Amino acid sequence: MERIDYNNSPAVNKSTLWEMHKSPLHYWHLMHDTPKEDTKAMQFGRAVHARLLKPDSFSDEYAAAPECDRRTKEGKAIWNELMETGKEIISSDDMNAILAMEKEFNAVRSTLFDMKFIGTEVPLFWTDDETGVDCKGRLDAITDEYVIDYKTTTDASTGAFHREALRYGYDLQAAMYMDAARANGYNPKGFVFIVQEKNAPYLINIIRAGDAFLDRGRWLMRDLLMKYKECRDSDKWPGYGVNELILNEWEAVSDE
Repeated sequence: MERIDYNNSPAVNKSTLWEMHKSPLHYWHLMHDTPKEDTKAMQFGRAVHARLLKPDSFSDEYAAAPECDRRTKEGKAIWNELMETGKEIISSDDMNAILAMEKEFNAVRSTLFDMKFIGTEVPLFWTDDETGVDCKGRLDAITDEYVIDYKTTTDASTGAFHREALRYGYDLQAAMYMDAARANGYNPKGFVFIVQEKNAPYLINIIRAGDAFLDRGRWLMRDLLMKYKECRDSDKWPGYGVNELILNEWEAVSDE
């Protein structure tokens, strides 16, 4: 079977569909005009994922910045030698934090959850049955029972993560990843977030996605895939248009 290049595949994923949630024009702009932003937070998150999920290859891909004065000839030589390795360089502070997070992760994994990963950072492809749209997703981990997604955050408390999950579309992600797993022969019973704080003591919260959370994600997935299909087929990518602010009953001012 031909191996598919995940990054260059035109299939939609959670991140691109989430742009459709803003507007179809946001999606089109992301795919055609906007360079992919790579922030410091994204770099840190990517490095943590690599250390926790692929520890055997971490040192082949990452290196801590050496303690050297790059203004000196010797410091420049040390730095240039490291740059020539092609590894992604992270600060020594970030490396120390990543190693501390790994220690906490392994401790919690051995005591609070006994999840044997049968696959980590698993790229999956599938075609949505209802729309015929090609989709893709890179799952952090799969066990015999769960699809696992690892998140880093500043506040891993359940309430804070609940707000963050709805703000960033993690319900959409969970629904898509469950579909991805089932379409590729896995049979997960549920979806679990492993949420870890980026600051000491690097606490972890293990949060199962409830039925209502997954149902909301499936509704979003159906709505956005249909919008995407309509825009793709017509090659029309509208923006916000004209809308109206509507208050829910509990938000409206009452004279009573």
